Amino acid sequence: MIFRGLFAVLVALYPFIIYFGLRILPPSFFGLLLAVILMFRFGIIPPEQRSTAVPIIVILLAYAVAAALSDSVTMLLYYPVLVNAILFVVFAGSLRSEEPLLLRLVRARGIPISSRGPGYLRRLTAIWAGFFVINGAIAAWTTTAGIEIWTLYNGMISYLLIGALILGEWAFRRHYKKRHGLSID
Repeated sequence: MIFRGLFAVLVALYPFIIYFGLRILPPSFFGLLLAVILMFRFGIIPPEQRSTAVPIIVILLAYAVAAALSDSVTMLLYYPVLVNAILFVVFAGSLRSEEPLLLRLVRARGIPISSRGPGYLRRLTAIWAGFFVINGAIAAWTTTAGIEIWTLYNGMISYLLIGALILGEWAFRRHYKKRHGLSID
C-alpha cells in the first residue's frame, strides 16, 4: 500500500520533476527515471490486476525508454497525453462489454448495486472516457504552449479537474439516490 502511494505521488509530481529537473539534467535522464518508476510499479502490481495493468505499464515503459533514447524534451512532455489516451481506450473500450469498467470495479469491491446502478455506471464510464479525450487534447496543446503552462496544467489543473469531476459525481449521485428513493451511502 505504501509503495502504491509512493508511485502515485511520483507520477503526480512528474510535471514538476520535469520542469525543475530540465534546468540541470538532460531529458534522457528523465526518460530513464520514468522507466525506473514504471518498473517499480510493475513490481508491485497485485496478482488480480496484472491482466489489465501489465499491458499498460509495458506501453508506458516502452515510451519512457524511447524518451530516454531520443533525449527529447518533447517526448517527455507527451507523457500525460499518452496516459490520457490509454485511459480513454480502457474506459471507452469497456463500454462495448456487458460490464463497463466502473461497474466491474464496484462489483469487485462487493458494493451493493441497485437495478439502476448498471445504467448509471455505464453513463459514468462514458463521462470519464469523454473527460480523458478532452484532458488529453488540452495536455497535447500544452506541449506547444511552453513548459510553464505545460507544468501548470498537467501538474495541477488537470488534477483539480479530476477532483471536480469526482466531487461533482459524488454530489449528483447523492441527489440521484435521494430522488429515486435509494439508500444514500
